Amino acid sequence: MASSKQRLLALPFLTLLGCMLTSCRPPPLMSYPWFWDYTRARPKEADLSGRYKILKVRLSAELAKSLQERDPSVTVNVDNTAVLANFPSFDGFGDRIDCNRSGTADWSLDKDLGASSGWQLAFENYRPSTASAACGQENALWPVLLLGQKPPYRLYLTVGDPDSDTGIEFQKTAR
Repeated sequence: MASSKQRLLALPFLTLLGCMLTSCRPPPLMSYPWFWDYTRARPKEADLSGRYKILKVRLSAELAKSLQERDPSVTVNVDNTAVLANFPSFDGFGDRIDCNRSGTADWSLDKDLGASSGWQLAFENYRPSTASAACGQENALWPVLLLGQKPPYRLYLTVGDPDSDTGIEFQKTAR
């Protein structure tokens, strides 16, 4: 008969196994981005300006390699515009890159767009740099999480289902 100590240790293991089998989001301490990393205080817009490049990719190996070969970046300007270079747009499931956005978009700070309780950059009014851009002109709004409690902030683009724990993290680079 199992001891009470073994039963006590089995409970967290069975809970984690159940979560993985039902494809629900991992417990908060095991998923990314971590809840303590969400930006809680409204950042100064001037602190956000700069160029952001990939820091970390949480995607399948094939998709990550394809993404990193394109070297996506976003430059956030103080005039609330952003310059996108090969910024990926994924299908609804996050299984493939539908197109790469290269052009400009408007951005604003928002706190109520996503499931997180942190601040986000809301990109909208995308304008491609060439008339034949694959993504086309788009008026959709897409949020990018802000991570960190003080500058330099990081950006996190959730890919696919928010419960899938997949995404791309960007860090500010020196100009």
